[in-house]
Amino acid sequence: MRGLLFDLDDTLYTRRDFLDSGFAAVAAYAARTWRLDRDGVLHVLREAHAGGWAGREFQVLCGAQGLPLKVLPTLVEVFRSHAPVLRLHPEVARVLLTLRRAGWRIGILTNGHPAVQGRKVRALGLAGLVDTVTYAEDHTPGGKPDPAAFLAALRSLDLPPARCVHVGDDPVRDIAGARGIGMRTIRVANPPAVHASSPAARCAAAEEADAVAETVLAVGAIATSFLPEASRVA
Repeated sequence: MRGLLFDLDDTLYTRRDFLDSGFAAVAAYAARTWRLDRDGVLHVLREAHAGGWAGREFQVLCGAQGLPLKVLPTLVEVFRSHAPVLRLHPEVARVLLTLRRAGWRIGILTNGHPAVQGRKVRALGLAGLVDTVTYAEDHTPGGKPDPAAFLAALRSLDLPPARCVHVGDDPVRDIAGARGIGMRTIRVANPPAVHASSPAARCAAAEEADAVAETVLAVGAIATSFLPEASRVA
């Protein structure tokens, strides 16, 4: 038995899609509650994110619209609790189905608030495409790259590290974390993501990935070269 363990955000889908969905929910709330122009609010949030204020978009919104900072917790809650509008790319779904038919056990290991990540998984329709989903912060504060997160996911797949390949976009949280417990690794280079770790740490860890895939579509062939096994597909 062999397995593939996938990161979620910016690996199986583009996290910017979730941000846009959340910003739209906040804009709709602001329009209902304070009679603000929905499209104007959405524009401010998008411009703040693109203009170097990622993570502080709601503070920018308050300043631009004259809202008191005491509403920030409410805006954050609207963002976090909204039902995201997301779509899994059909080719990604096809890859996951093909891998399972070929005998791979497929898991997802994701950082982030479990309730928020769970809503993403449901919106993307991933439950029927994978064998298991592990929410890293259910097992260790902060999640990946703590070994406890990877070991929990491996237990759910019933596989040892040597029989599972980890696929992710973050050089530190995904690649260095998985390599730390003896897993082979594939770093997905596209879509690009912004990470909190230092550029030096990102560069050093990225060089340690066993392979780099331009997209998830290339993962199957690479993983099979790591763990060759007779395919169950005729």
